[in-house]
Amino acid sequence: MLAPLARGRSAVRAAPWQARWLALCALPAVAALIALATSSAWDGQLLLPLLAVPPALAGIGAATPRLPLAYGAVMLLAAIAAAPFTTTAEVPAVTAVSILVVTLISASGGARGGQENQRLADVTSVAEAAQRALLRPLPRQVGPLELGVVYLAAAAEARVGGDLYEVTRTQFGIRLIVGDVRGKGLDAVEIAADVLGVFREVAHEVYTLAEVARRIDASLARRPAAPLEEFVTAVLAEIDPAAGSLTIYNCGHPPPLVLSPGESDGQGPARRLRVTPVNVPAPALPLRLMSLGDTSGAERTVPLQPGDALLLYTDGVTEARNARREFYPLEERVAEVAARAGGADGDLLDRLRDDLVRYVGAPLDDDAALLLARVSGPWDRRAVPPPLAAAPQP
Repeated sequence: MLAPLARGRSAVRAAPWQARWLALCALPAVAALIALATSSAWDGQLLLPLLAVPPALAGIGAATPRLPLAYGAVMLLAAIAAAPFTTTAEVPAVTAVSILVVTLISASGGARGGQENQRLADVTSVAEAAQRALLRPLPRQVGPLELGVVYLAAAAEARVGGDLYEVTRTQFGIRLIVGDVRGKGLDAVEIAADVLGVFREVAHEVYTLAEVARRIDASLARRPAAPLEEFVTAVLAEIDPAAGSLTIYNCGHPPPLVLSPGESDGQGPARRLRVTPVNVPAPALPLRLMSLGDTSGAERTVPLQPGDALLLYTDGVTEARNARREFYPLEERVAEVAARAGGADGDLLDRLRDDLVRYVGAPLDDDAALLLARVSGPWDRRAVPPPLAAAPQP
């Protein structure tokens, strides 16, 4: 996820840049005074209006009015000191008025900038609290699964977006969801909260992923005045430790990837990681629109071996583009990144995030989430889910 101190680091970086910029601002004033002292009076007068430049530049990016006021005062004193070297009284007077006007404008801009920064800090703190409530930190271990997650927001100030994820252990197996709400902003956050709330409740109650998806779909359809454009692409997964199987139910979402260790040929290191997309015969329509289409081909069950890993992600990853407008090739890059990571899954996610950021070379256009669940040991075949209570016989 985004580091909470990102804004603080930006402010620290801005301070030396502003100091260097303001140091350059003083050069016109020095040049004006030197020219007035060593050259003819008429030539010096041509440079005197440059004294209004430093206060203007001092206001660029200023969070307080102090710097513009300080530079305005220095330049005003410089204009007064240069007045005896001029041939007319109009030029120093006009210069002084220009310095005063520019300084006041820059100072007012700095004051407004400070207020905007404070408002941004307040909104950011609220967003961080909403993120902690919406996207709860995942445990490092759930049963035989080791978990890791990476979340990248599309903008530095947008710490919460429409991407969602959750993992929960139920009597039917370990169930996961990763989804992407259409749209951005608070509306997307509200829908994501609804989806996660329903999932956390019904995942423990119903037998199949199809029924979990149907319950979430029905909940979204009951939202007041919900338009058809309001939908959520999602993939639901169920890992059954007793059967050693993975079941996928896809609602219009990019297919998850199963990462399997490469086999050794006995003469060298292991081969590259095998990356297998888990495609279903026919994905269902996104949540909120499921009832409009056929859902019979949206589910698939495949074996999952110890050492395998399941990678779930949102389209913010695969639709990220570089400077040549080429999409990020996740299937190809994850194998290369895994080879460099040396099999450490925590390091794999960090390296994959860094590789994505380097590939794009600019802020992401959409939120991106990656969730990795690896089978860290042999399956416990005795871990059979407890049976449901049988209905009483008449």
